[in-house]
Amino acid sequence: MAQLYSFLLAVLAIAFHAQRLVSAMPVENEKRQAAEVPPFVLSYGLSSQAANYCPLVLKRMLAPKVWLQSQDPHFPSDIGAQLAHTKPQINFVEVAGAPNPLTLDNLASLNALGGQSVYLTSVDDITKNPAWLNGVKPDASGKTDGATSCAVIVNDHGAGNVDAYYMYFYAFDVGNTVLGQEVGNHVGDWEHNMIRFKDGIPQAVW
Repeated sequence: MAQLYSFLLAVLAIAFHAQRLVSAMPVENEKRQAAEVPPFVLSYGLSSQAANYCPLVLKRMLAPKVWLQSQDPHFPSDIGAQLAHTKPQINFVEVAGAPNPLTLDNLASLNALGGQSVYLTSVDDITKNPAWLNGVKPDASGKTDGATSCAVIVNDHGAGNVDAYYMYFYAFDVGNTVLGQEVGNHVGDWEHNMIRFKDGIPQAVW
């Protein structure tokens, strides 16, 4: 009983904090779009001397380096392959006029067919663990060969302050165990970490 009480208090605290954050946000979000990804966002960890010596190395260096749990059967996944195994629905009814097949090139068309009400639903029975749920195992160099499994989002605050979000896509994510119950298993998940830069120098990692 004491554990349940502590858990409920924690949930309430998180909800209260989230509400404070939402209340503090401006009514209209300001759109920030950089013309290109700053080189330091992709080359963190590479010395400037090495970058000057071999510019091709700079283009091939990606940051940060991520180590995966060796026993985890689920790997980063191809975003396009995920779309190929889903169909857009609203309230469990397939969206009329939606493109088929659904691809990264036509995905935005769903904005005019229901927008935030649209959910991508698996066309396969996921309880049978189809192979695409497992993602793409990285090769020896860490690359998910043939798969687009990540993205970089850059938020330039100005005055040399830049937040870089490194996003990693998973076709399936196993949830946590709370009070002896496994909760939160879901199909389609973005994991990420963020590095805050000041004048191209990392200041904080989240």
